[in-house]
Amino acid sequence: MLISEAADWHPISRSTVPDGWTEARPALPILHGEIYMLMSGQRISYAPKFVIGLVFGLAISAMHIAAAKNASASETAPDANTRSDVAYQWNMSQRDLPLLGLSAGRLQAGFDQLLAYPAGRFDFAIFRSLNFDETEGKYLLPVLTRHKHSAFIELTHSDCYTYVSAEGFQLVEKNGMKIVKTPDGTSFTFTQYPDGEFRCATIKQANGPTLFLLYTANGLMLHGVNDSLGRSVTFNYGKNGIQSLTQTWMSNLEGLTRTWRIGDDEDPSFKFAHPVGSRSAKFLPANAIVRDYTSEMADCDKLLARIFGGPNAVAGANGFEPAGLAANYPLYRGDVVGDDGIVRRGHLSYAVHLYGTPDGRGDSPLYVPAGFTSHSNEVTPTDAAVTFYYPTLGSLTDVTLAVFHVADFQIVSEGNRVRIGSIGGHGGSSPLYRHSHIEFYKGNVGLPAAAARAALRINPATVFSK
Repeated sequence: MLISEAADWHPISRSTVPDGWTEARPALPILHGEIYMLMSGQRISYAPKFVIGLVFGLAISAMHIAAAKNASASETAPDANTRSDVAYQWNMSQRDLPLLGLSAGRLQAGFDQLLAYPAGRFDFAIFRSLNFDETEGKYLLPVLTRHKHSAFIELTHSDCYTYVSAEGFQLVEKNGMKIVKTPDGTSFTFTQYPDGEFRCATIKQANGPTLFLLYTANGLMLHGVNDSLGRSVTFNYGKNGIQSLTQTWMSNLEGLTRTWRIGDDEDPSFKFAHPVGSRSAKFLPANAIVRDYTSEMADCDKLLARIFGGPNAVAGANGFEPAGLAANYPLYRGDVVGDDGIVRRGHLSYAVHLYGTPDGRGDSPLYVPAGFTSHSNEVTPTDAAVTFYYPTLGSLTDVTLAVFHVADFQIVSEGNRVRIGSIGGHGGSSPLYRHSHIEFYKGNVGLPAAAARAALRINPATVFSK
């Protein structure tokens, strides 16, 4: 079943044809036929007695720049940079063209939100992760509808390793990966990254090239897309997200490279979340439940860092990562609500990320409050998790504390805290960051099964509130 989601996504409209240009359909269908590239309509005429060799020579010379012009055929038009036009197509079979055919010399801010790959009657949003609804026990595939609205394809459990949707999509769990097959035979393979999210790694057509999606070292940001024909798209990031994209491809045995800028100097139509006193450059979706990072949230995060970390530690709860990690976590990670009124929790809706330093790369000892009456004897093999049961913890009673990604597990009392190791244990470390993940559950429940955790989680902001 398809469920829609209210999000700050802008529709891709058909390009306005300037004077002196004519509109021509491309060889491949583009996003349900709503977008077309612009081709020059200027006629070339010559007298029969003219030197044919001259015309032929001019044609050959033009071939060296034809591919670059096709990549952005409307860039010389006066309105080519109109904000409402972000036309593109995937040139899957036309190997002498760049992987992405773009109709403007400069792309609008938020281009990454609009970039999607055809998936049957829908388009898969390649910058978004495959979600699992723990409460309902079903997968949610992020797509764009025919009207370019954000939505999810629901895949419900069919048999032991298979989930299916009413739209004909099928998800198969295989060797830790999630493989989604569309009705037209295209396969999307999702791999789990260090933060627990399943991101698309490959897209394979039934008959055609394969796309390889490449991520930054920490696996949290899409760095680029390559295909099996050797073409590439690279996303170049700045402090406010993607600033440009660069494409490389071959045409007539010549290697070509071109960069497209994205956005204006400042675009008021795209909102960013700003932690108190600092610009974080985290995109804040229109359907985010938490709209601002308040001083109360900042105080809560500082308190959590003092309780669980070392002297330089920082914590991120309340749906936001710490400001210093904007380059690694560019997205809001709290609750969102769909058009159907259903609230869907984000990765940090009811959890805490603890880092050793503000940039996320430093180490830190890892502590828990004293007062627990039982605890795990060893870390779990998959997430290096340990649990502690407290009759009373902070302002609450009957609480289980779970700490994930624990390195060098130990139990050493240090006053009103107990050192349990260091951050960055299995699943919580990469060359660009080190962290531990902390959750609180109602009751003496040990480490609940993944499907049961959503109903048991406690908001970290309420545990130590006065």
